[in-house]
Amino acid sequence: MTAELEQLRSALDGLRAVVLKKLAGLSEADARRSTVDSGTNLAGLLQHLTFAESLWFEEIVAGGTAHRGKRSMQVGPGISLKTLRADYRAACAASNDIIAAIGDPDAPVTRNGKTHDLRWVLIGFIEETARHAGHADIIREQVDGTTGR
Repeated sequence: MTAELEQLRSALDGLRAVVLKKLAGLSEADARRSTVDSGTNLAGLLQHLTFAESLWFEEIVAGGTAHRGKRSMQVGPGISLKTLRADYRAACAASNDIIAAIGDPDAPVTRNGKTHDLRWVLIGFIEETARHAGHADIIREQVDGTTGR
């Protein structure tokens, strides 16, 4: 893997860790508690990010099928926070394996008839994860007052 891909993946890993930290120490009820009119909650953000990882890396980049998480931010009552965390970690590991296997930031990635490169995908996914990490930060503060990275 090139140094550039290593740096991009490292930045993404840092944001992934922030997302997981925002769920640390929460009860099942607090992880599902929404503090905004849209109903967004921390468990839902994690489920959505798991889906996004699977969609972008396993399906779009690697040509497989997205099979992790759900696009929705509404988490079913039978899905535990432990399961959500494990699924997210597995999706992130699969994404990192795909990035490493490709190894070239200039490798072509085609979506909806448009060709980009792996670099473009990673930068976009860093943006997606950062946006949701920010949401998680605010929601966590509203849930129990916890702040900080």
